Amino acid sequence: MKIGRNDPCFCGSGKKYKKCCIDKAIVIQPSDKFARLRQADPAFSPRSYVLGRIAGLNERLAAEPRSEELDAGLMELAGDLLDDLDGARLHAVTPYGEGFRPAERRLLEALANRLWGGLVLGGFEEQDILRPLLGFASQALANGLDERQPVSGAVLTLDEDGELLRWETAPFEGAGEPEGFELEVKADGE
Repeated sequence: MKIGRNDPCFCGSGKKYKKCCIDKAIVIQPSDKFARLRQADPAFSPRSYVLGRIAGLNERLAAEPRSEELDAGLMELAGDLLDDLDGARLHAVTPYGEGFRPAERRLLEALANRLWGGLVLGGFEEQDILRPLLGFASQALANGLDERQPVSGAVLTLDEDGELLRWETAPFEGAGEPEGFELEVKADGE
């Protein structure tokens, strides 16, 4: 993939490449998995693949009790997300098709880390918010995060049963770009 100095930056920031990532040493690592999926389905894109996996796991979490098989699927998602983010395979423009913009990639990283923390470290509080967290990620990524103003995170509001009622993004109020994606979970009425 060759990008020109005046082309939009592949990271999805909306800036020209020469004003954004031209000096950053970002190398997209090839993915045999993505190449196979693209060969099998010419409409394949990392975005549609990841969104499909998140939506599928979200539906399973809502419909069935937690099981080792379901937890294994969540762990696999978390590991794949971290690996693909580290390999720059989920940038906005990839050799495999459409990926994710910066705030969306930070959300994916936060999701993967929360899944990992809840399942591997066994924190009950983290396990209790897996369903609303996956529901939020599924909705937010399907709709796309508005990045006209940088997003620093989101506030998730849950009902008394721990179900996601609503969510809203939190604007970034500093200079530069946000480092991560903060997820605040609160009960309705707090």
